Amino acid sequence: MKPGDEERDIVSLGPFERKLTTGIDGLLAVASAVVILAWILGRPILYTPDAPVMSPFTAFSLLVLVLVRLARLYDKDWPVALNFAMTGLVLGGNVSSIVLIALMPAKLWASFSAVVLTSAMTSAGLVLFCLYDLVIVVRETPRSAFLLDDILIHLALVPGGLSLLGYLLSNPTYLSVHADPRVGISPLEMAFMGLYAVAAVVSNPRLFLWGFLAASRTNRLVFAGLFANQFAVPFVVAVVFRSPGSKGPGLELFVMLAGVVTTVSFLLLQARVGRYLSEENDPLAT
Repeated sequence: MKPGDEERDIVSLGPFERKLTTGIDGLLAVASAVVILAWILGRPILYTPDAPVMSPFTAFSLLVLVLVRLARLYDKDWPVALNFAMTGLVLGGNVSSIVLIALMPAKLWASFSAVVLTSAMTSAGLVLFCLYDLVIVVRETPRSAFLLDDILIHLALVPGGLSLLGYLLSNPTYLSVHADPRVGISPLEMAFMGLYAVAAVVSNPRLFLWGFLAASRTNRLVFAGLFANQFAVPFVVAVVFRSPGSKGPGLELFVMLAGVVTTVSFLLLQARVGRYLSEENDPLAT
């Protein structure tokens, strides 16, 4: 670890954030290991042949990611190269899974009765989490007006938001259900991914979002409105405009994507304004 890294790395967490991150990641590590073991023993948890089931590959991906984060949290000498290697393993595996599902004949991979593949939407979320984890390790400065880590974490939440919308609307498209009905986003998987997202945000005190929320009550109210626009408004739109029993993408999908763009654009603008004011007050600021 280079001089100064302790000020920007995960080891700078406060006691509360450290305990919360450790608790969530510890829970996820144990739960992921249990899911993997259950598959090995031939008794997968909450298994049903007609609905999405949590894939052992998803559990393995999350297990690796939380172990890497715990290692970074408690081992100051944790090698960055190993961090890249393990995160890259998950990243490459999930990119390969997306390609496999897209290119391999559906009847072929749907015939794998002994195992369930990770759905394309789940893999997309895991890829974004991997990119986020890599960015917070290698970025040069937290004062950049281009909030790549904030952007990635917001994009990583989109698959979860869509899957929740899918359950609320009983729409298999948003659950990433494929030719094999077991391949999709299960409630168990949603819980795992949601917990991982919480730990990812809590464990990064350098997110621009934290400084923005801490600045004033008005900022917190504004972001609450943006967050509702991103995740709550699409459901309201779906209830109002969708026909009962309709499947496939609807107006609510575009409303959610518009909400994501609005939130990210707003944060980018705030970061740019803050950086401009900082440079104006301090000509030597970089």
